[in-house]
Amino acid sequence: MCGITAIVSIDKRHRNDALLNALKTLELRGPDEYGIWEGKNISIGHRRLSVMGLTNGKQPISSLCEQIVVACNGELYGYKKLRDQFSNEYNFKTDSDSEVLIPLYLKYGIEGMMKHLIGEFAFVLYDKRIDTLYAVRDRFGIKPLCWFHDKGQTIIASKAKAIMACGIKAEWDNISLMQSLSMHYQPTDRTMFAKIKQVEPGHILVCKEGAQPKKIKYWDINYPKDTSYNQLTLAEETKYINEFHDLLYESVKTRLISDVPVCCHLSGGLDSSTIAGMMSKIISNEPTHCFSIVFPNTDTEYDEDLLATETVEHIGGVMHRIKISQRQIIDNLSDAVYHSEGLAVNGHLSCKYLLNKEIKKEGFKVALTGEGADECLAGYPHLRKDIIANLSNLEREELTNRLYLTNLAITGTEIAVGNTLDCSALEHKLGHIPSFLQAKASIGHRMYQFLSDDMLYECSKHDFFNELLTKYEIDNLLKGRHSVNQSLYFWTKLTLCNYILGTLGDGCEMASSIEGRLPFLDHRLFEYAANLPMQMKIKAYTNEKYILKEAAKPYITNSVYKRQKHPFQSPPLTRFFTKEDFCRLRDELTSLDFSKTGFFDAHKVRKLIESIPSMSVLDQTIYEPVVMLMLTIKYMDNRLLQ
Repeated sequence: MCGITAIVSIDKRHRNDALLNALKTLELRGPDEYGIWEGKNISIGHRRLSVMGLTNGKQPISSLCEQIVVACNGELYGYKKLRDQFSNEYNFKTDSDSEVLIPLYLKYGIEGMMKHLIGEFAFVLYDKRIDTLYAVRDRFGIKPLCWFHDKGQTIIASKAKAIMACGIKAEWDNISLMQSLSMHYQPTDRTMFAKIKQVEPGHILVCKEGAQPKKIKYWDINYPKDTSYNQLTLAEETKYINEFHDLLYESVKTRLISDVPVCCHLSGGLDSSTIAGMMSKIISNEPTHCFSIVFPNTDTEYDEDLLATETVEHIGGVMHRIKISQRQIIDNLSDAVYHSEGLAVNGHLSCKYLLNKEIKKEGFKVALTGEGADECLAGYPHLRKDIIANLSNLEREELTNRLYLTNLAITGTEIAVGNTLDCSALEHKLGHIPSFLQAKASIGHRMYQFLSDDMLYECSKHDFFNELLTKYEIDNLLKGRHSVNQSLYFWTKLTLCNYILGTLGDGCEMASSIEGRLPFLDHRLFEYAANLPMQMKIKAYTNEKYILKEAAKPYITNSVYKRQKHPFQSPPLTRFFTKEDFCRLRDELTSLDFSKTGFFDAHKVRKLIESIPSMSVLDQTIYEPVVMLMLTIKYMDNRLLQ
């Protein structure tokens, strides 16, 4: 895992100074070494976290003729096979997996080469022959890549702060901020900072000196045109289960290839338990090190220590507990926001930050995680609300009540409570409102209660949910698809990319120089799962991730197998806090510097904070995202925009 920067500009002296400043901000992404390549009107820099080819993998890497230069962040799986394929036509200079990008490009071109790449990656490739720089991001956006263009200058970097270090003024992108206040997340082409954009997942950015960069899409999720929910025979189910098992097992095995020790994240859930179990089977000659977050003195709906411990004992692994208090969540939130460059809706951000700090402390550089399983296999509880939408009133009411009762932690965050912002455009276009977007609209409605008059006026000019429809290829990719798959598409584009992978994933991992690897987001596995009958994902309307449960049986405990999906969440600050913590929270959100942002009405915010202790448990839960968004906006303003 690494950090990259590329600057296209004719001003060589300014370019080189800017590049060095940018690389300094990326030091934690690549603490082991750095390299710089300079051309006539372009400079490329790279900071390296050595995981593969420890002694001979310095980047940027140029071809022997110096016509092609590449710098890559991430892992390219199956690269040894590709190196063997090109051994007679290309002389490799390093042991790095990244170098294989050069012969691939020379043979297939920038778009053609993408079908041969498997992994989590973001890279820049410069072709001197046509004076063109390509910036490429993986299919899901696992690895970040930002860009800026103005007055003939283009800057590419792994993080927005690296672009700011090049002399670009740090300012809020008000549209992104308003999108985040309305529906939690901005689309994947934006950052929270003015004029700094993201290379979208599955896209290539084409940059030429002086010209506005152009986008090429090379991949997207394409669900089948199938809205059926048919019963399958036992033989059909068995075939699907075996095929899925083999794909997942191979994905885990591939992501265990490393020249440094590998560990894994572990909650009490199915996804991480499966990864830990398969990992233990594959590396049977040594124990699997599992890192688990523990929340002492909270409800069992948040603390999953017993289930995680049972799994570790089952696989014969080594348990590493990271005990996290509410105080630690507050104390570390500012640093977590700074490193992740993202806003949070609960304390999960601090928890992931602290988890990765502990992994680094124990001497690991690589960690396997279970993220992506719910997107791959429709595992989220709110998707069960989507799938039962067309049932009879009686059936729907019964199943919906059960859903609410068993998932208090997500009530109000992923399942709507109370009034919402207008989502009618979505309903008109899709025939339904994805349940999670309806939930975000309910949070947005609560959020608007505390906005300043000026901010409320600006928000009123936009219909952000309608704007989503213009952002994506609705007619080509969503029309005629199952309602669950429609919801999953939006979730993957908004929540997965921006929050789960960006803010909670890479942002918190690289703050401690940790490389996260995600077996469930192998695109071959994901594409296979996308085309599965819905009955294999959500069986009998209630049994989510059915195919994974069956495929994982040999590796998991009976407790995990029988457990209903329960998303990992930190205990709400609004519910579990001391008087001292409350006073601190109140002071943070009523401070002069927070008021000066002009985003919120100070009087209304104070009134909200002072009412929290007397709220019901449900109200404390549903106002948690409101409070956390405010708090992380304050920290981002203080740390990144001053």
